[in-house]
Amino acid sequence: MSSGHRYEAVGDGNIGVEAEVISPVRDTSSVNDESIGYETSIPIHPKILAPLSYMVPLVAGLIVILLERRNTYVRLHAWQAVIFSLVVGVFSMLLFWVPFVPTLIHIASFFVTGVCMYRAWRDAETLTFFKLGV
Repeated sequence: MSSGHRYEAVGDGNIGVEAEVISPVRDTSSVNDESIGYETSIPIHPKILAPLSYMVPLVAGLIVILLERRNTYVRLHAWQAVIFSLVVGVFSMLLFWVPFVPTLIHIASFFVTGVCMYRAWRDAETLTFFKLGV
C-alpha cells in the first residue's frame, strides 16, 4: 500500500490535519527552477489550482474535488471553499428577512474568500493549509 509518499502534519496543530507531501517533479527538458512543481491530476500547478477553487466556490470547488486525486493540499482548499460557500448560503437564506443582513454576510464572505485565495496561493510552496476558524 506504500505509494512512496510521506505525510507531514501541517496547519496550526488543531485536530491533526495532515496533508500529503508530494515530492517535486523536475522537468528534464528545462534547467530553470520554474519547471519544479508538485504533481496534480489536473495539469495546473497547485499554486494556481488551490486559489482557483475559491473563484466560484461551489462550482469550481466541486470540479476540483471530482477531478483532483493526487494533491491533498488542493483538495483541502476545494473542500473548504465548498463548505464555506454552503454555510454562507444557508445563513443568507435563514436571515433573508432581516434588512441588510444577507448583504453584510455576502460582503464579509467576499473578503474572507479573498484572504483564503491569497493564503492558498502564498502557502502552496510550503503546503501549509490555512483553516478557517469554526
